[in-house]
Amino acid sequence: MNLSNRSLLNKTFLADGAFSLVAGAALILAAVPLAALASASATPLVTPVMLKALGAGLLIWGLFHLSAARNGGPVTASARISIAGDVLWQVASLALLMNAYAFLSTAGIALVVVGMIGVADFLFFKLRGLARERNAAIA
Repeated sequence: MNLSNRSLLNKTFLADGAFSLVAGAALILAAVPLAALASASATPLVTPVMLKALGAGLLIWGLFHLSAARNGGPVTASARISIAGDVLWQVASLALLMNAYAFLSTAGIALVVVGMIGVADFLFFKLRGLARERNAAIA
């Protein structure tokens, strides 16, 4: 099945999967400089170990999305899991900004906000794609 024949939900899962794999690998490979960039205080809030763990989680997240996108697209349960994960990411990011703002550098705050915007984009297209698939099933 070529890309033009795939549904919006399937394309979103492919894009989220690929992006998550790249972001996860970057967090693992560049954990030390990114941790230094993100922390503002002498006692760093963001550690390389935390970034490597986040990167490993993103690798798993990416594999989940690519696996779910195989053979025509994700099933409703996969879409719901993915949507819930994106919502949890947004909540956790807001909690991080509210509780650790003073410990993050300007670059650290910007990285969190950029991540939130990217996840919000994926979330929007997943919700829209799932709604399209539901409407197509009803019609």
